[in-house]
Amino acid sequence: MADGKWLLLAAHAAALADDLSDFIVFLADCDYDVTMALLKPGPGLIITEHADLEADLLACGGWERIVGQLVPSTLDDDDRFNEAVASVMTRTVGLADILGRYRRVAREFRFEADTDIRHVRYRRSNSDEIDNARLLRSLWQSSRECALSLLEFEERISAISSDYDNCNGHDLVKAFLHVLREDFGVRDITADNLEVLLRHGVSRDNFEEWSVTRRIRNWELATKASILRP
Repeated sequence: MADGKWLLLAAHAAALADDLSDFIVFLADCDYDVTMALLKPGPGLIITEHADLEADLLACGGWERIVGQLVPSTLDDDDRFNEAVASVMTRTVGLADILGRYRRVAREFRFEADTDIRHVRYRRSNSDEIDNARLLRSLWQSSRECALSLLEFEERISAISSDYDNCNGHDLVKAFLHVLREDFGVRDITADNLEVLLRHGVSRDNFEEWSVTRRIRNWELATKASILRP
């Protein structure tokens, strides 16, 4: 876990020890800890449903909202819009899933993961086709602290089932930007801009549907506290 997360969890443990879980609630990114059975929700501790905030917000209406904002030409036809959203999701998650499985192996074997890749080298434009072998070889070569052989490295990553929960939010945003640029001609936007759009453009309905919001609402109901707007 990152140092900041350890501090948050230590503060949560201290609050539990002092019987303060009815007064303080802590929110943490999952960061694979639940998937790897290292962490689970508890009194006063709410964990994102997916790997982190960005992954949650994309899954809670973010794909549709961002495509609608940045590729407005798709809004004239529902079928075209739905097809664009599905293509963006499939292509983005395909890249981020591999990087997420790599992150998990790096964490297990205690080496630093370098996920700063040039996506265009590994995915064929306007398609779902990813050169997995080339990408894995490149990731292995960039992992200087990794003691695994290339074959062991590939086997470890392949042994983890593909799943949206493997996807780190920052990897998703960067892959999303790549797909928007390469396949839909979106220009003049950065990954930072995309994260801002994702975080600050959440509709009221999507916010209330978000699993984290529902858990906070339940905590408010149980404790008679109030931290979110009605």
